[in-house]
Order: sequence, then structure tokens, then C-alpha cells
Amino acid sequence: MTALPQGVETDHIEFPAGKIRFHRAGGSGPAIVLLHGGGVDNGMLSWRHTVPVLAVDHTVFVPDLPGQGGSRPWHGRADQRTCEEALRWLLDAWRVPDATVVGMSMGGSIATGFALRHPQRVRGLVLAAPTGMQARLDRHLLTYLLVKLRFPGMLWARAMGMSSALTRWVMTRSTFTGSQPAADLESILDEVRAEVRSRGTVFSDWQHGAIDRRSMRINHLPHLDRIRCPTMVIHGEKDGIVPMPASQEAARAIPGAMFRWIADAGHWPSREKPNEFNALLREFVNAHP
Repeated sequence: MTALPQGVETDHIEFPAGKIRFHRAGGSGPAIVLLHGGGVDNGMLSWRHTVPVLAVDHTVFVPDLPGQGGSRPWHGRADQRTCEEALRWLLDAWRVPDATVVGMSMGGSIATGFALRHPQRVRGLVLAAPTGMQARLDRHLLTYLLVKLRFPGMLWARAMGMSSALTRWVMTRSTFTGSQPAADLESILDEVRAEVRSRGTVFSDWQHGAIDRRSMRINHLPHLDRIRCPTMVIHGEKDGIVPMPASQEAARAIPGAMFRWIADAGHWPSREKPNEFNALLREFVNAHP
């Protein structure tokens, strides 16, 4: 197992539906919560290089969302509403009245839904390649069938858990689509394989709940004009999972939101281009202390 960054502590909280593991760093300054993506992701996978940069002058919380990472077993579906409620429970348990919330991919959808439902608890919002901003996906029906049938996700997870070459092939053609490999790609692939072996599928409960046959059940776009907190939307130039125009449209719909893109980065810029990504986060938190 890859060691945690220096200064990061790990704990968990028991809830009726199961436990939620979280990492904490810093200890002074405003609270920032970092929410990871779905599928093969967990807290440290997305935010390993981001936590030390923010912990210098913030208190940083990095939960594993229900059903992923160390937040297992989890009883029931870990869908959009469940993850929003879990975030509220965590903020209460941490005694954090409000926080800047940063969400990657599925975490961006969770952060957006939480900001719409609990605006008083979100001081600032950063959405990185957020899902839940489209009426339909590219190749929507195919994606729906793959998620609905379930066994393709289980087969892919089993195969990736057994083959590092397959894991590399999948990740470099779907997630890391920039022209230069991530500096710590081998470590990332090991972490991804550990996650898929543990979870047994490459799909998340969020996808099962969000994707309907003809359209998305979760589409925040019509409601984004209700968000009033400072917001930044970040997107990788070569993202092959969430199209950049979806993030651009989301940024236009949120009053006063900034849009930033990272050149030659795919869907996971916090790991593929961590220096560029962290610089944008610092730009945001410095502008909204």
C-alpha cells in the first residue's frame, strides 16, 4: 500500500449504514473538503498531491465516499442523495459549520447537489470535470446497458485486478489521455488495481442511479443559477470522459463562476497534472480566504 503524505491522519466514523473513512491534514485555517470520483477512485487516489499544498494554511478533510476506498462495508445504495447526506453527517461530526468543497468527476456532482440543498454550508465550490451536468451522455445507450447489466463492470474489475497491462491500457485510453504520462503512473496503477480488487466492479452506485435509458436522472444544469457561493470549474483539455463543453456550460450557468482548463490533461488532472491543478486551487482559495 502506498504510504500517506506526511502529516495526514486517518480515522473513521460509524454510521447506521456503515463506516466512512476519512483523512485529515492541517489543523488551522478554514476547512476544505475534497471529494473524489466514482468507479475506481477513492480519497487518496484523487487527492494525494493536493492535500499537502492546501494543508499549509487550511484544515483539509478527504473522505472515502460510501462504498469506496475504506468506507466499506456500506449497506444500501451509495447514490447521489446518500453521498450528499453523508457529507452533511461528516461536517456535523467534524464540527465544521461550512467549508470550501472541491469535487472531482462524480465528487463534483455530489458537491453541486450538496451546495444546492445546503447553501449555507458551502463557502466556496470547485468542480473538476464534474459529472451530472448533461441531459445525455456520449454513447448514452451503450453506457446505460453496461451499467445496468452490472456483470461487465464486474468482469472488467476482475480482469484489471489480475493484469497490470490491462489496467494501464484502460487508464491511458480513458482517464489519462494527455500526451505525457503522469509522473507517478506506476503508483497510480497499483492503487487503481487495489481499489478494483477490493470493490469488484469498475462502476459506482452513483452511475447506477444517475443514468436512465434515454437521459440522465441527475442533471444539475437547470438549477445552477441558484448557486451563489464563489465557484471555479476546472477541466482537462483532452478529457475523454466528460466533454469540456459540458463544464463550460455549467460555468456559464453559475453566477460569477470562473472556468479554467488545463492543457494536455485528461479526466484526472489532479494526478496527471498535479502542479497545474494545484496552482488553480491555490488561485481560488487565495482569492476567497
